[in-house]
Amino acid sequence: MEKMLKKMKVGIVILLVVLLSLIAFWGVFQRQNGVWNNFIPDYALGMDVKGARELRYTVDEQEEEKYVYVDENGNVKGEVWEAGSPTTAEHEAEHEAGTAEDEHEVEEDLPYTKETQTIKANSDDKLTKENFEQTKKIIQNRLKKQGISEYHIRIDDVTGKLVVEAKDENGEVQNVQELISNTGKFQMVDYQNGLVLMDNSDIKKASVVTSSDSGYNTYLQIEFNKEGTQKLKDISNKYVETPKEETETQTEETEDTEEETETEKKYVSIVFDDTTMMTTYFGEEMASGMLQIPLGQTQTDYEEHQKEYAAAKVIADVLNCGIMPIRYALESDNFVQAEVWEWAEMFKMVAIVLVVIASIIFIIKFRGKGLLASIVAIGYIALLSLVIRYTNAVITQSSLVAYYVVILLNYAFLKNMLKASNPEKCYEETARKFYLSVIPLAVVAIVFTLSNYFIVSSVGMALFWGLMLNIVYNFVITKTVFEK
Repeated sequence: MEKMLKKMKVGIVILLVVLLSLIAFWGVFQRQNGVWNNFIPDYALGMDVKGARELRYTVDEQEEEKYVYVDENGNVKGEVWEAGSPTTAEHEAEHEAGTAEDEHEVEEDLPYTKETQTIKANSDDKLTKENFEQTKKIIQNRLKKQGISEYHIRIDDVTGKLVVEAKDENGEVQNVQELISNTGKFQMVDYQNGLVLMDNSDIKKASVVTSSDSGYNTYLQIEFNKEGTQKLKDISNKYVETPKEETETQTEETEDTEEETETEKKYVSIVFDDTTMMTTYFGEEMASGMLQIPLGQTQTDYEEHQKEYAAAKVIADVLNCGIMPIRYALESDNFVQAEVWEWAEMFKMVAIVLVVIASIIFIIKFRGKGLLASIVAIGYIALLSLVIRYTNAVITQSSLVAYYVVILLNYAFLKNMLKASNPEKCYEETARKFYLSVIPLAVVAIVFTLSNYFIVSSVGMALFWGLMLNIVYNFVITKTVFEK
């Protein structure tokens, strides 16, 4: 009776292993809209396995004639905004004020001279090796804050030409383009005349906050430093709605005299990389040094809210990393296929052949137990492939080698178990010796996983999941099949 129960248990385990292998190597399909879709996720492939988008940038050479304010030292203090311009800010102010007739009231008593200058996107004195290197570091910091770990970046310290390679999935390329195209220039501008009131030097930190009272709202929250806090306080007391004049109006219905007070508003515009984000005036004193800028509209759909949040996070990360000294223009955007991808099918066939050869050797040497060991080994490979897909493990050329290593270690475990001196305690005898011997490799896996270098961390992740799965799988499956 005991032997019968043991055989039934082994049979059930083998059926589970076979089912697991079918799911991992074939998939789980469901018909939707006349199409069969596989619900098992694909592998996350690294750039050196699948390929990458190659973004090539050149130093922006645009130049434009502008009418600007200049102080006594020749520094530009802002663009002169005349009535009817800038168009974007004007429309936003009209919408805020509820009127289409408002025009700029240009102040003439400013302590600056006005002159026309040719403003270059990159002045000649900025095109230096130091600025190119600083730009590279800022881009790397921005990518890190956005959680983009796998990329390649090269910059020519003579011409300034920039090449960035990024994965062509999950919207990463679009994020990379935004992180590079935006220099990160923040300004609070007097809407009446175009004078810059605050800039990046006043910012301490930028972040994204949300509210969900009557829908999802996204705000860019800017925390100013000590000087910026004082500037914001002064601005919030000046750029407000104030009484303009009083008139008496007689209503026709009651023939009573009522006093109506006309008001005038002084606006400021929040500008990010020459794009107006908001134009408004203040209703109260801003003494906390915090400013919240609404982005987008109130959303009832959570996915749309997530998109707005991601866009706001890009702006916040750009501001937190500082202004890029060099402005770049996208020259080309191409997908570059990895050479190893052309050999992917051959690698699959080689792997299958090696598994078949290992199974034949096990069967010849250990007969029936060798057949069971071969089935168990294939089950481990199947489960490992599923774990790779459902975790954040990315397959690179280096991590592929690590996966081959842990698979070979599992075969070595099975071989040692079949050769154990005590068949009744074959699992315990083998596990004790085997797992003590792989402790150094486990330490390496943990250290590599915590590395900041993507290639190294991908190897550590492969070793970590492979060894963890080896312990659990052999304790649950292999022990059940072979013990006693």
